[in-house]
Amino acid sequence: MTRSLFNALNVLKVFGAALVVASHYAGQYFGISFYSYGTGCFFVVTGYYALNWERSRGTYYVMKRLVRLYPAFLLAVLAYLITQGIDFSEWPRLIGHHLTFLLTTPDRATAFALNPPFWSLPVFFTFFVLIALLPRFIPKGWQVLLMIFLAGGALYLELPQWREGYIELWAFPLHLYAFWLGGWLGHRAHHQPRKQHVGHSWVAGVLTVVIVVCGFFHPELTNMLFWGESFLYRGGMVLLYGALLWAVIHSPWLVHEIPVLTFLGTISFGIYLFHNLPVYWFSSVAGGLGVLISLGISLLLAWLSWHFFEQPLQKWCKPRLAKLYASKEKT
Repeated sequence: MTRSLFNALNVLKVFGAALVVASHYAGQYFGISFYSYGTGCFFVVTGYYALNWERSRGTYYVMKRLVRLYPAFLLAVLAYLITQGIDFSEWPRLIGHHLTFLLTTPDRATAFALNPPFWSLPVFFTFFVLIALLPRFIPKGWQVLLMIFLAGGALYLELPQWREGYIELWAFPLHLYAFWLGGWLGHRAHHQPRKQHVGHSWVAGVLTVVIVVCGFFHPELTNMLFWGESFLYRGGMVLLYGALLWAVIHSPWLVHEIPVLTFLGTISFGIYLFHNLPVYWFSSVAGGLGVLISLGISLLLAWLSWHFFEQPLQKWCKPRLAKLYASKEKT
C-alpha cells in the first residue's frame, strides 16, 4: 500500500469518526441536531479493505477481525457498565449480549443500552463472516446495484420493523451495499491506471462541505428528497462517502506522511467506542468547553486503549494465529 493511499484511507476513517462524534456532541452540548450518518463512511472504508487488500478467508480471517475488534470493544463495554452505574443484576445479561456483538439482543433497547454506536458492530461482524465464507472474487458494479435493490425491497416489505428494528443490526440485506460499494470503487481505482489530479482534491473538499451541510439539514433533506424515510437519507449519504473515497484516493495532496493523520487513523476505532464516556461525566458543561473537554478525554482514552491494551494483544495474537493456521494448512 502506497503512502498516499494509506493517508487517503486515514482521512476517511478520521472524517467518519469526527462525524459520529459530532452527531452525539451537537445535541448534548449545543442542543442542535446533526446527523450525517458517519457510520456509513466506516462501512465504505471497511468494504474497501476487505474486498481488495484482504487475502485470507475462512476462520483465520474471522479470528483476525476478532483480534482487532474484541479487545477494545470489551474494554469499552466494561467502562460503560461502570460509568453508567448499571445495577449488577443487569451485568450478566448485558455482557452476554455484547459478547455476541449484540447478535442475540431481543430488541433495540438492549443494543443501545450502553453506547448507541455499538449498534453497528453486529453489522460489521456479519459482513466479516460473510466475507470469510466466500472465495476471493472481484466486486462488480451490478452487485452494488443489486444490493441497493435488495435494501429497497427490505424497506418495502417493512422488514426493519421486525422485532423493533432488530434486523437492521445485520449487514444483509440493509447495509451490505455500502461495503460492496467501497470494494467496487477500490477495485476500479487500483486495477486501472490511477491518475492523481489536483481537481480530485477540490472535489473532495466540496464533498466534505456538502456532507457536513447535509448533517445540519438532515430533517429537511429527508422530507424533501427521501420521502421522510431515514434509511433512504442514509443511503444517499453512503453514495456521497463513496464519491469522497474516489476523490480522496486520487488526490495528490496526500503523498507525504502526515503524522497527526496517521495517529488519529490508528486510534479512530477507539474514538468511535469511547467518545460517549465523557458525556456522562461532563453532561452539565454546555457549549464549546464541554466539547473540548470530552474530545480531549476521548482521544486520551482511545490512545490508552490502543497503546496499552489493543496493540500488545495484537502483537501477541497475530503471529500465533498465523502460525496456527499455517500448520493447519500443511496438515
